[in-house]
Amino acid sequence: MLFGLSVWDIIGILVVLLIIFLIPTILRRRLISGVNKQVFELENMVTESKKILIEISKEKGKPVLDPTDTIEDFMEFFIVPPVDLDPNGVLRKFEKLLDLGEDRFKQMIKKIAPLADENTKSNLTMTLKATLGINGVAKQVRHNLELAKKTGNIQILLMLRMGLPLIMRIVRAQYEGVKSFSQGKPIGDGLGPLVAGMLMRDYKTEYTKDMEDMRVVKKRYDEHDVFIIRAKGPGARIGKVGKVVTSVIEDENIDKIITIDAAVKLEGEETGKVAQGIGVVVGGIGVEKWAIEEEILKKDLDIDAVIVKMSPEEAISNMNQKIADAANEALQVVKGSILNSKKDTNILVVGVGNSCGIPNIVDDISQIEIKTLKQ
Repeated sequence: MLFGLSVWDIIGILVVLLIIFLIPTILRRRLISGVNKQVFELENMVTESKKILIEISKEKGKPVLDPTDTIEDFMEFFIVPPVDLDPNGVLRKFEKLLDLGEDRFKQMIKKIAPLADENTKSNLTMTLKATLGINGVAKQVRHNLELAKKTGNIQILLMLRMGLPLIMRIVRAQYEGVKSFSQGKPIGDGLGPLVAGMLMRDYKTEYTKDMEDMRVVKKRYDEHDVFIIRAKGPGARIGKVGKVVTSVIEDENIDKIITIDAAVKLEGEETGKVAQGIGVVVGGIGVEKWAIEEEILKKDLDIDAVIVKMSPEEAISNMNQKIADAANEALQVVKGSILNSKKDTNILVVGVGNSCGIPNIVDDISQIEIKTLKQ
């Protein structure tokens, strides 16, 4: 007996104390093991994405030299954001950096796939961007894992472990996007160009203009001159929406703008839900949207917005049937907005999004390759 405790009491206390001291070690090892599996999956996605890029480059671009090392080196490419302590003019700085970045991507594709046609080069550019995105996430997750191992910091591991399910959802969809871009299949974010392409049906060919990777078509509809803008297809392009829209506003005396785009749905909302509102629906960091809004203020234009809701995963992976069906509904909403406008006004319709796999004019939605339910 010790302090009135039996041998079994003392053994029980020692076991409890041992468990208390061992729990952090056990927890750390389990967390590291779980995160390790996810990191390996991320790094495998990067490897497979690079393989896809290399294979398409060799098959369609016919480079003189093996593009493997060139692509590997480009995985470290980055763009340094401009200083934003003085916000005046920061968006113009962003615009300049984005233009320079886009030029660098085009130079890279010319290097690894010099004989590819323009649509294939556009698809390769998007494939490269998606691969870079996955690579960046994989490196960041690996960094946090190694930092937690080095410092023994359970808090870092817990935050990483809790955040990984959401991260992996997006990255897996991004990986599917790599496959879609490389094969020229439409993605959910192609909703805007799809609706614009359907609106272009039966247009007269006297007015067609290509600007900054975008197509501009003029069509007479219900006593209105309707100007339709979308990224050129079927290659994967987004185009410089802000620059083209502001140019058309200036040149064509536009009275009203209707923008169409994919939008992120909330959990619990239905994919393919169409909504109408007011404003400029253009994604990205805000450069394109800012340029359009500045012009709207100067000209005092009416602005309608049409969105189709989808998850972030659906936006960057192969377009499904629900989104394709929603395009028909969104088209009717756009037509209704045109019909409700004042007579003899000039209306600009902008289909915002990625044009991968979507022809410039869509006579029938069966023209595009939609993801089947079994996939």
